Amino acid sequence: MSIESSHRRSRYDFVAMSLHWVIAALMIFMLFFGEGLMNRRQPDTFNASVHASIGAAILLLSLARLFWRLRNPPPPLPAAMKTWEISLSKATHVVFYVMLIGLPISGWLAFSDTVAKHPAFLGTRFFGVIEVTQFPSAVSYPFDALHSLGSNFMIGLTALHVLAALKHQFFDNDGLIRRMIPF
Repeated sequence: MSIESSHRRSRYDFVAMSLHWVIAALMIFMLFFGEGLMNRRQPDTFNASVHASIGAAILLLSLARLFWRLRNPPPPLPAAMKTWEISLSKATHVVFYVMLIGLPISGWLAFSDTVAKHPAFLGTRFFGVIEVTQFPSAVSYPFDALHSLGSNFMIGLTALHVLAALKHQFFDNDGLIRRMIPF
């Protein structure tokens, strides 16, 4: 086995890395600016469409990433990792997938109530093309509150993920972060 193939096997492949970083960039943007795009004092279908489109992109890319991961297992974790770290890492990744898929869906389900309260959001479109579907009022659950709570939870989860990566890079020196860095 060559050094090059050994190096590749210790890292995620190009598709996994690309999906990770694109989803991360979109999610971080939404965590900081998503609520502002849905300004209820001055409703605006353009900003609401940007919000809905980024949410839809996160959903679709996360489904693609989950599908890719199921077909392409991740590289092995460093041998020096403790059992609790491995368990926490696996649990965190499962929760990330649940949140990356659940947050856009909860936002979409909350849209009907948002339009009912702020009719100016009517005409919001995914990617400027497809009008955002409103669900019947029979779907009565506080999805807006769930979406907001999920967003706050995602901020904490993202912070945990980044802090864990930094711990592995600067304290453990185990090379874990290199598995997801494209260079």
